[in-house]
Amino acid sequence: METPVIRPAALFDAALAADVMTAAFPREPQDPVLTARRWQHPRAGWTHGRFIAECGGQPVAFLEWQHGSWDLLPERHCWVEVWLDLAHMDGELLAYLWRWLEDSAAAAGARTLNAACGEDEPEMLSSLEALGYERERVDRVWSLDLAAAGARIKVEAGAARQRAAAQGIELTTLAAWHDPQRFEKLHELNELTRRDIPHTQPILPQTLDDFMVRVGSPSTPPDRWWLALDGAVPVAMSYLSYPPVRGVVGTSFTGTRREYRGRGIARAVKLQSLAQAVDLGVPEVRTDNDSENAPMLHINETLGYTRRPGYVSFVKRLPKHALR
Repeated sequence: METPVIRPAALFDAALAADVMTAAFPREPQDPVLTARRWQHPRAGWTHGRFIAECGGQPVAFLEWQHGSWDLLPERHCWVEVWLDLAHMDGELLAYLWRWLEDSAAAAGARTLNAACGEDEPEMLSSLEALGYERERVDRVWSLDLAAAGARIKVEAGAARQRAAAQGIELTTLAAWHDPQRFEKLHELNELTRRDIPHTQPILPQTLDDFMVRVGSPSTPPDRWWLALDGAVPVAMSYLSYPPVRGVVGTSFTGTRREYRGRGIARAVKLQSLAQAVDLGVPEVRTDNDSENAPMLHINETLGYTRRPGYVSFVKRLPKHALR
């Protein structure tokens, strides 16, 4: 094996990193514009280590670790990712990259490493397990063929809108909602519903400023961000991510206040976003949900989504001597 040269990634490397990640996992292309935006706007309190690995002067892999404030993470959880271009896939090289990244994360103070890969990535699965990572959770991935299901989706969206209206619930977009406190209210809803996502790695609070970066993303225009309103109170939201350069359109988030669950509101608001995607000519929409998130899995099934290979999440707890 040729020992790779690993260098820090600069902001101007974002497009290169997106290209490498796409070559490493072609079924989920990474958008260069969204990658650069994410690098330009780090979340408050978060620290990142990003690296490009080269062999023979050619970029072959992108590596990253990231973590929130250690003050909020007593077990020092750190997310780690290795993206190795499939054209250069080699078990020995892959293991080397993972070990190098582990050492880098440990040097930054990490004690618990969190990683994930696709169920259809045999080399990655084998490498992580060989390095002592333990399986923790499975995310289910679903695909909806809008070319085939579009007419049905539009009918169901209209019926759901009528049922919501009968309950006093208005379905609208963020662009059409002019409440002067709309962003603060939406941020509150986001923080409440994020906590209910099944998880292993702690879900840290998101500041309003960070939330506004998300609201302003070119992948989620305000007229494609759907809300369910009970008077002046947002009780549910759902929106799709539309990558501006490349990638699959997918559900970024769907969430409902606990006291409004069980009334079909989450399904109704998600249907509005799907019907809009039909009107925009989107051929396919994907979504993913934790295998323990029974309500959303049920919604996906009733909407006609079909299963695709999902994601396996892993955890590895570093020995104390790994701390630098």
